[in-house]
Amino acid sequence: MRTILPIALIALVFPHVAPLARAGIYSKPVRDSANANDAPVPGFIGPHGDGKARIDQGGAFQNPANYVNPLFFAWAISYENYLPAPGNAALWADPDNALGRVTGDPFDVVSLGDLSAAQISNGVPVGRITLTFAQAISDLSGADFVVFENGFATGNLIFGELAYVEVSSDGVNFVHFPSISLNSNPITAFGNFDATNVFNLAGKHGNSYGESWGTPFDLSHLKNVPAVTGGLVNLQQIRYVRIVDVPGSGAFLDAAGRSIYDPWQTIGSGGFDLDAVGVISRRVGFLEWQTARGLTGNGSDDTDLDGLVDLLEYVAGRDPIRPDSTTPVSTAALVNGRLEFSFERDERAVDATAEVQVSEDLLLWTTIARSLAGGQLTGVNGFSPVITETGARTTFSVGVIRRVTVADVLDTASAKTRFFRVKWSLTGGAF
Repeated sequence: MRTILPIALIALVFPHVAPLARAGIYSKPVRDSANANDAPVPGFIGPHGDGKARIDQGGAFQNPANYVNPLFFAWAISYENYLPAPGNAALWADPDNALGRVTGDPFDVVSLGDLSAAQISNGVPVGRITLTFAQAISDLSGADFVVFENGFATGNLIFGELAYVEVSSDGVNFVHFPSISLNSNPITAFGNFDATNVFNLAGKHGNSYGESWGTPFDLSHLKNVPAVTGGLVNLQQIRYVRIVDVPGSGAFLDAAGRSIYDPWQTIGSGGFDLDAVGVISRRVGFLEWQTARGLTGNGSDDTDLDGLVDLLEYVAGRDPIRPDSTTPVSTAALVNGRLEFSFERDERAVDATAEVQVSEDLLLWTTIARSLAGGQLTGVNGFSPVITETGARTTFSVGVIRRVTVADVLDTASAKTRFFRVKWSLTGGAF
């Protein structure tokens, strides 16, 4: 942030200006299980609770048993064109702080700097930085990547800075996420804004002082942008994410031409303070997934001793290192005259195939639906089961882990016993 004073002292010295009394329709700045639009994604999870950061306070850890959310498959590995606004303090100008995993530490950031009214009037460029990634980000279900700033929140209000977000597949042609800002009042340098009135702007979620939540971005919001439809930007091959500071004076606008307000003018670590950019939607194969988690073998091991072998953890989007309390496959049940059951699958698992099969004798199994390479489950072999898919995670903006429900017509006339199962296989062999 822009100061190293404790939160309580900031609250006493600098009066807060609430932009709007009534909450908007977008997500709160921290945990928001009821909002599906842009629900914040926890940077840390574990026994201390989702979004509770593991912070090293001189060897004494806050939330010591929590860990970085394994939902993230990758983080930014390098940067290009770090161009902070004039006057940004050198203490906050190390772009390496934006690389790698989220920290939740409000001082382990790189700042983009802020602009004064005179600088804005004179057309001085705003601060910006471009992050690069080793493998491409894809456009899959729900949030594809998450940006972490270092704001801190009280209720619906947050003390943080906003930024536009742009993406590119070639590093030359960029497209800009369409943003919404419905806060209508100017905000003092140490004031707050209402996060529930802000959408598709980074920095609206809290990531400091024990909380760690990031702003999700869904590439599907860009599918109708001319540069995308014209082939200049490939949403399945995004390798560059550019963060562009928004000086919160009201001179900079959202997609509908409304003024954007955030704390302004800030100094020192002025403007947007970037902690990390985490990737959710990255297609991976089993061997890469296994190596990234420090595992070896053919996948038949149950590393965390929770009853799920590592291969099943992979295809279901589970963590193979920490025990799960639930199974990814439900038992079959009769619902409205149909025998149905559900299971979880990770659409990022590029070499996994899921087959739903039915049998009357547990010997002969017939495949009635199939998912290939993480794709959507569809009926096969002349069968048309009723298939529904939803996100399986409690964070509603996250969609890559799918809960698939399959219902097959039950032959009530013959009253035959029927059994369902899911068969998973990898390219090159079944398991």
